[in-house]
Amino acid sequence: MPGPGFAVPRRDFVRTLLHRGSPPERTDAGEDLAAVGDATLARAARYWVVVPIAYRIAAFVKVFIGFAAANGSTGLVPVLPAAAVGVAANAAFLWWLLRSGGLPARRTRRVLTADLAFGLVLNLAVAVLAPDPVQPFAIDVTWTWLVGSVAMWAGTSGLPAALLLLAAAVPARAVLTLAGGLPLDNPLAISRSIGCLVALAVAIVVACGILVLLGVGTRFALDIGLRRGQEAERRRTQRLLHDSVLQTLEALAISPADDADHAAERLAQLRSVAHAEAAELRRSITEPIDPSTRRGFVVELADVAADMAREGLRTQLVAADFADDDRLSADRRTAMCEAVREALRNTVKHAGTSRVVLRVEERDGGTAVVARDQGCGFDIRERGPGFGIQQSIEARLAEVGGTGRVESTPGNGTRVTLWVPH
Repeated sequence: MPGPGFAVPRRDFVRTLLHRGSPPERTDAGEDLAAVGDATLARAARYWVVVPIAYRIAAFVKVFIGFAAANGSTGLVPVLPAAAVGVAANAAFLWWLLRSGGLPARRTRRVLTADLAFGLVLNLAVAVLAPDPVQPFAIDVTWTWLVGSVAMWAGTSGLPAALLLLAAAVPARAVLTLAGGLPLDNPLAISRSIGCLVALAVAIVVACGILVLLGVGTRFALDIGLRRGQEAERRRTQRLLHDSVLQTLEALAISPADDADHAAERLAQLRSVAHAEAAELRRSITEPIDPSTRRGFVVELADVAADMAREGLRTQLVAADFADDDRLSADRRTAMCEAVREALRNTVKHAGTSRVVLRVEERDGGTAVVARDQGCGFDIRERGPGFGIQQSIEARLAEVGGTGRVESTPGNGTRVTLWVPH
């Protein structure tokens, strides 16, 4: 679980959800996580307005059918065109949102203000044109637009903005009643007005509930991502130490010292290896990866083979039938080269031979590298795979969608097959 530095007080988090103005202050690592959470929530909010828009499309059809069933042809002339305009305009709005990648953050207020203004004009037109006996019911149809507008404001600007719109809806409904020629004390107008205000209140509650669930889900996903990121970084560090420092230390530990001349030669060789490993370790820690400077995959494998030559391993690289193009991503190329390096190091340490054949080929829609030696081999059933095979080869390739397989029998050498998809 993340440490205390990553915790965000629940009351602050809910306050941020319900009031999208100034986020609460946070410190240390919690501030970074909160910033990521707020940014993720903002991106999600750009798309969540699709929900009230989809509601308006369905509600316009439903409420209009109810109006026509209850009132017949009375008032159908202004209400039918208004419902058709409502469905068409919201469908166009939805299409624009999906094509533009959600509601643009910098234009949110302008877009929602224009949306609200259009809804008010639509309601006013129906209120003026509808016959008096059905005017309150006619407004119920176009009021659907304002319900969606208030829900959008609640989700993008917070609860205070939504409550302000709810308060403004009272005089707005009164103006619509008067515009249609009905008195404010008309019982039907009063009852329908109360129903419309209740619909707005329900929309606010639902919108805030969706926003809270969205925020909680975002925070939960961030926590999971943080834990997985920490675990991935831990595995990366373990591999880095295993593939460089630990390998060099083990080589020093098993270095033979039969005579002084051989020991001096071996020590000089190990110093060269240690120097190269130190330079590689420093580069991997301090230098960013620049994909534009990458070379051919076969060239990178040749570099790995050249590095292993310092440890006394002679590698025959066979790539005659391989088209060295750019179909492999940078991550897969890196994973493949490091897995090959680990396989060759295992040959140096365990195979009892100084020769290995490295073959590159296209296979099953991907690139395969086969390392084959004629060393002593081993019984896989008796000696299970260690950290190097499990993490530096199998797990590393699995992370990029590839596979690693080790085949060996005593006296018949070892075959390591590595594969990644294009």
